[in-house]
Amino acid sequence: MGDILRDIIKMIGLISLICFSFFYTETIMDVVNEQDEIMIKINEEKDKYKKEPTNAIITKDTITPGLNGYEVDVEKSYKDMKQVGIFKEMLLSYKQIKVENSLSNIYDKYIVKGNNIKKNVALIFTIKNKNDLNQILSIKDVYLNIFIDYKLLADNLNDLKKDNYFIYTYGDNSNYTTDNLVYANNLINNNFNNKSLYCLTDKKNKNTLNTCKNKKMHTIYPTIITNNHAYNNIKNNITNGSLILLEPNTKTLNEFSQIINFIVSKGYKIVSLDQILSEIY
Repeated sequence: MGDILRDIIKMIGLISLICFSFFYTETIMDVVNEQDEIMIKINEEKDKYKKEPTNAIITKDTITPGLNGYEVDVEKSYKDMKQVGIFKEMLLSYKQIKVENSLSNIYDKYIVKGNNIKKNVALIFTIKNKNDLNQILSIKDVYLNIFIDYKLLADNLNDLKKDNYFIYTYGDNSNYTTDNLVYANNLINNNFNNKSLYCLTDKKNKNTLNTCKNKKMHTIYPTIITNNHAYNNIKNNITNGSLILLEPNTKTLNEFSQIINFIVSKGYKIVSLDQILSEIY
């Protein structure tokens, strides 16, 4: 029994010595690195390259997403520069500083636009019937965020598989239930490149907000709802981050080229919902 106890004590001592050796070696290396000219220069310069995050704008029931900041990744930058033996600004590496009130944790508010910093806009179409679908299918070379009735989605999966289409469920013609969300989400997540992350409403609707929140989906309440006056509404109201709801009616589609030309001429980039709502700088 005594021999076993002595062996255990020896083993504990050996393990402690190894751990201390690693700790001591690491501490010495940290001290050496901190005295290195490259490390000193990185630490002197790092604050000049830091960008603080822009937090989301939250009202009682709406949210406009913020934007992560970034700061110099000191260890990665030092490692890369040490290989070339000199401080070089172009070799600085960065890491994100996340916003405090991230969309990833907030589902009980209407998203009313993308962040105000990036000059992006998103075009949203609702498809409620086969005629709407036929109208939309002719549009090419422009990113479209399409919210479609879940039954219509099931019957037209192949027609909607286009590189410029991002597909989401419009429930049963804007009526969202747990059952139709589960059904539509499975179709979207298994057949398209984007994931089914969003619901849509053109007026505040607590039932929609709560039903979608329970499925960890965000509810979009567009910045601009164009109805039958798409071009003029966009021209008078477009801003950074605008979520623009369009109807696939004849008047809107006749103006569509003019709408796109106007948006682009003002320096806006037309993007997907995922991109315009991204918090990554």
